[in-house]
Amino acid sequence: MKVLSIIENAFSGLFFLVGISVSLYSVFMRYIVGESQSWATEIYTMLLVWAIFIGFSTALRDNKHIAIDLLYDRAGPLFRKICEVMTLALGIAFSIFIIQTGVDMVLTAYAQGIKTIDVGFPIWINYLIMPIAGTLLFIRFCEKAFRFFIKKEIYTKEQQNESTPVRKVE
Repeated sequence: MKVLSIIENAFSGLFFLVGISVSLYSVFMRYIVGESQSWATEIYTMLLVWAIFIGFSTALRDNKHIAIDLLYDRAGPLFRKICEVMTLALGIAFSIFIIQTGVDMVLTAYAQGIKTIDVGFPIWINYLIMPIAGTLLFIRFCEKAFRFFIKKEIYTKEQQNESTPVRKVE
């Protein structure tokens, strides 16, 4: 899982930095030099979308997704366990849905031979992030389920921010 974390961080950061660089280059060329670079929009949009979709997995890994704790904080341990199980089940189901939908999109775009307008880049490569991101989310939800059901680790609110699991004693 540490290797996966390094890969996620590296690719997400790389795609983000290159995407922002291409965007800044495009702005410079358009407003300073006076020459529009239409290809740049396609490239930086794709790179930023890839960075964001990989970022979903890293946010899940680090417990950085938006959460509404109003009821959860005031509820008892049984309600919290039920919420955690429901969250894990829905997350795994959503991940599988994203994988299946993404694979369908990739195969359809590949079969149709669709390409981007300015660069002529095969659109199926853009869509490839869907099954990749779904797989990453699936892995992270399975990791969380393993920790919840097998290792009996839970996170307190303060530790969620630090992403440090605590061994629950029953």
